[in-house]
Amino acid sequence: MATLDSATDEEEAGPVPNETGLTPEPGKSFSARDAIVRKLLDIVVLPPSRLTANERSLVADLMLQLLDKVDQHLRLEVARRIARVPEAPSALLHVLLLAEPEVAAAVIRRTEPVPEALLIDCARKGKTVHREMIARRLDLTTSLADVILEFKEPEVAKLLLRRDEFTFSPTAIDLLVSLSPSEADMQALLLRRRELEPAHGFMMFWWVSAENRKRILARFALDRSIIQDSVQDLYPLVFRGPGADPLVKELLIMLDRRHRPRGINGEPVSMDVVIKTLVAARKYPAQEIIMATGMIAGVSRELVARILRDPGVEPFAVMCKSLGVPRAEFFNILQQKAGENPLSPQRAEEILGVFDSIARDFARAVLRYWDWDGNPRIANITRLLGLDETEQLTL
Repeated sequence: MATLDSATDEEEAGPVPNETGLTPEPGKSFSARDAIVRKLLDIVVLPPSRLTANERSLVADLMLQLLDKVDQHLRLEVARRIARVPEAPSALLHVLLLAEPEVAAAVIRRTEPVPEALLIDCARKGKTVHREMIARRLDLTTSLADVILEFKEPEVAKLLLRRDEFTFSPTAIDLLVSLSPSEADMQALLLRRRELEPAHGFMMFWWVSAENRKRILARFALDRSIIQDSVQDLYPLVFRGPGADPLVKELLIMLDRRHRPRGINGEPVSMDVVIKTLVAARKYPAQEIIMATGMIAGVSRELVARILRDPGVEPFAVMCKSLGVPRAEFFNILQQKAGENPLSPQRAEEILGVFDSIARDFARAVLRYWDWDGNPRIANITRLLGLDETEQLTL
């Protein structure tokens, strides 16, 4: 199977053996070891009409005893000729795949299929350059890509992401998202992938650029009304009945049609109180203010702290929109930031654009995603990032 950057036939062909099957290296006399390897090579490449599978396997076993004891020049010659043999013994292919990159390249880039198990072993035991070459194979499978990505090599990952025709497994997408926080190029490539889902996008939101944040909100915009209408009759049964299932309760809260801001004791609060609390949070994010904001927004104080620490302010815009804060009031709140670096007028307009671009129910859904500890996808990416849930909030 050819690769994305296969060499020309002339480059792959290598030296042409003479009539005795011996191809001398320039400036070097033959050794008996070289001579027998070349003789055996002439035999192992014979067509099936002249050599049975058992005979070919025997010849390969004889070659393997010597292959690591000859010069790289000869191993390369062996690899180039074996690469064109459909019936090449697996044991011989396996050794050549794990040889020096120059030798392995002749087999990895071969036009004939290579057993997936051999390529997986090569990806696991080889070097980065081996994995790069395997990533270019046109017959790359999802299983093989999963193995390659286990090594968390950004350049290899980006090579795979540029293959628009390839489809990643859910496991691979989770891993790629976990590799992206410090890789701006990878973030851009990921946001183009059709396999990316809302859970991925809303998690990446925390570490991508302002422009990519807008792309995420635009791409993953959703309307929960169909789901909300379907489960509406469950709310009184679950929240008013005895022995409410905590998992069902959590999901219904996630789908709640419209959050109603409440105080510390569960009492409804007015929009005036909401605005005053948000102004205080923006100016003086002390622990008691963070806790009060969390109660009003219906989210954890850890999420509120993360929102208030975020330098981009877009998460704050999402939280305000989810609470139904009027546009003019939100613009005024933006100006309340304490410190020496308030928002510039241009940046304030950009944040106002984010606020205007999303519906309240969608803002609520995004906020719920950010605070959804029980979501398996988010939990898996958090684990891949090497963080616990508390550390995740400080990214």
